[in-house]
Amino acid sequence: MRQYKFAVSLIALGMFLITASLGIAQTKAPSKPPAKAPGTAKIDVNKATADQLTKCGIGPGLAKAIIDYREKSGPFKNPEDLLQVKGMTKELYNKLSPKVDKGVLYISPASEDGDEPGLKPSKC
Repeated sequence: MRQYKFAVSLIALGMFLITASLGIAQTKAPSKPPAKAPGTAKIDVNKATADQLTKCGIGPGLAKAIIDYREKSGPFKNPEDLLQVKGMTKELYNKLSPKVDKGVLYISPASEDGDEPGLKPSKC
């Protein structure tokens, strides 16, 4: 009977150690940071080409309207200026997340997780 209890104790101890080591291995393994998705760079709205703007999820008609607006009115100075462009909706504006960084107005390309702005070309 004594040998039986000893064997059961050893098996239980072994299972505990294996389980514990698996848990430690999982917590100690350094996780890699998620790789940057292609196209996560910021785009300067005041220098962007129509092609660069369309890669951000902006339709070709609106991209042309943005370029035409900045050529006529000068550079965009704050994010809200984008709302003055014909065809720019508040919904799209929010998805583009325009931000001023060191005096430059940037927008970020659409994410690749399906949260891409669904734009139709504007009727400019």
